[in-house]
Amino acid sequence: MVAGRRILVVDDEPMVTSSCQRILAAEGDEVQTAESGREGLRRALSEQFDIVMADLRMPDLDGMELVRTLRSKRPETAIIIITGYGSVASAVEAVKLGVLDYIEKPFTPAQIREAVSHVPADAEGTGPARIEAELVREVLRLAARDQNFGQRLLYEGSRVLSGYALTSQAKAAIASGDIAWIERECGELSVEERAWLRRRLEAEIW
Repeated sequence: MVAGRRILVVDDEPMVTSSCQRILAAEGDEVQTAESGREGLRRALSEQFDIVMADLRMPDLDGMELVRTLRSKRPETAIIIITGYGSVASAVEAVKLGVLDYIEKPFTPAQIREAVSHVPADAEGTGPARIEAELVREVLRLAARDQNFGQRLLYEGSRVLSGYALTSQAKAAIASGDIAWIERECGELSVEERAWLRRRLEAEIW
């Protein structure tokens, strides 16, 4: 993780904001907090933050609204979603909108640090993006050629990818067979890679 970043943590639970602040400040980051969705969005739009970490469910503002607004008005800001029980499906949808990662409650300090470590260190993100694209292609080639791995990926989804240094967005795209996202981010697919993703799309496993 690159230290010295400005991070805004938005959650209506003081214990969550204080925990994140303590964990990330220990890594050398400047951490600000907001305990309501509207206040968090106001600050994220009026100030410059490298990363915004926000709860997906807050009483005064829907987390998806916050994600859409930031993606539209602050596309350079990385977003990490904090999600509670029962909202993982919404978190996956947020990832498809451009959220970098999501963390499930209750989380550990290591999970917080790992999620933040996925934020590209360079402004353009070309280095990390290129590395992730290569990893995505590697997973697809393995799924196409190794029947056991391919079947596990079909039935178990992104859990099979826990050993790969991929963002949740990439994992969700592979697990859901999102050909359009993968080709946009990773380049044109080979015949075998595309064939496996079509198998994923045709499989009624949800």
